[in-house]
Amino acid sequence: MIPSVRSLPDPDALAAHLAGRYGLDFTGAVLLRSLVNDVYEVTAGDGARYVLKLYRYDGRHPDEIRWETGLSAHLLAAGVLVPSVVPLLDGDTVGLLDTPEGPRAFTLSSYVEGSKPERPFTDELYAAFGAQLAAFHNAAGNYTSPYFRRPADVVHRLDEPLEQILAVDNSEENLLRSLAGAVRNNLAQYSKAGTCHGDVTMDNVLLTEQGLLLLDFDLAAVGPLAADFTGVATTPHWNAFKAGYGGIGAEDEAVIPYLQVVGSIFNLRFHLVEKPRFRGTESRAEGWAAAELDGLRAAAAVLL
Repeated sequence: MIPSVRSLPDPDALAAHLAGRYGLDFTGAVLLRSLVNDVYEVTAGDGARYVLKLYRYDGRHPDEIRWETGLSAHLLAAGVLVPSVVPLLDGDTVGLLDTPEGPRAFTLSSYVEGSKPERPFTDELYAAFGAQLAAFHNAAGNYTSPYFRRPADVVHRLDEPLEQILAVDNSEENLLRSLAGAVRNNLAQYSKAGTCHGDVTMDNVLLTEQGLLLLDFDLAAVGPLAADFTGVATTPHWNAFKAGYGGIGAEDEAVIPYLQVVGSIFNLRFHLVEKPRFRGTESRAEGWAAAELDGLRAAAAVLL
């Protein structure tokens, strides 16, 4: 058999296989999306619905994902609205599925009824978003785990991605290295570190009867807390978000532009290095990488 880079399991066969692993009467599944990970909605005979996340092969180690599921349980126990993780029959929260490319980790969460926020967004919504992220940061601040999770530090979010980018495309090496140097110089004195969500956007919010629910902890890790402000700081609702969050000070605002550079270089690695492995090299021309580079050039005009 020729080795595979990325396989896509049949939804119904996957549901039938996992029914025995969870001890649940799964009757079917549908694929919701497939990009970095494959996400399925799974249904059971009693009408219950679940969300299955099948992680890509050779991505995060299963113990890193156990760190992630432990964070979810910790947040729930602290009263933060997040989906609950469903354990396997053996009590583990992470399973492994044999696939052509190798063993792929998976998790199962309860399905949460709700809706995605729709434009036009409001200051009121962003104030609630800020309050929910503050609750996340406060609760996650005392989270500990026996499992290792790669931190969201300069080495893992800037240095490693930068070298991987330049290995496939060094046309903007001077720009990227100059910006990386500015980041290191200006982040050195930033003192607020903690568990970050890693992808704070409206795409990862669900409106429920109980309030705003945070989704998707794929990028959660210990790092500079202000990294979670980089996306919302570019919106017209930044002041409302700050008011809802409380405690965002001058030290945070001073490093946000540099952490935005980190986020852009991290994203650029995905579009130039990682995504082409399973979407093909033509995906580099979809416009995402070009947009990140345009943003980095604009940042250089201000920061360098």
